[in-house]
Amino acid sequence: MLRGKNILLRNLSIEDASTDYLSWLNDYETVKYTESRHTIHTMESLKNFIAHVNNDSNYCFAITDIQSGKHVGNIKIGNIHPIYKYADVGLIIGDKNYWGKGIATEAIRLCVDYAFKQLKLHRLYAGIYDLNIGSIKAFEKAGFVREGCEKEKYLFEGKRIDSYVYGIVNESVE
Repeated sequence: MLRGKNILLRNLSIEDASTDYLSWLNDYETVKYTESRHTIHTMESLKNFIAHVNNDSNYCFAITDIQSGKHVGNIKIGNIHPIYKYADVGLIIGDKNYWGKGIATEAIRLCVDYAFKQLKLHRLYAGIYDLNIGSIKAFEKAGFVREGCEKEKYLFEGKRIDSYVYGIVNESVE
């Protein structure tokens, strides 16, 4: 478990498969800047995802509010490259009551600390739709910098949009 000021990150488990979690995944406003928006999720598909998400190259954490114990989102360190020591970071704050409260930034910081100190990774990166201002702000506040732009990478609501690549490097690991 990773403890912050307001949140706790713990391994996502099958017990987290709830109707609330499922409703996040099927709420367009919540997932519109993710590739999950193309899928209709069921309880079965959610449980299958949870059962297989944590493995040697992925760590998926439930973001829980320390005060209430409520599961409010997830964050993942994924596709860890065993030789080059890099991975991607992706997150969702599913409970809209927690939007705009700094939860994403805190979760990202906790993940960076874990990835660099415990997993000894050298670099983390995230791909962010250019329209996703909330994620851009959260990653920048957590120390990520914009490294590039993938022009017109995605089709979003009938229009081509760019994807920004954000990254952060662990200066203490080769």
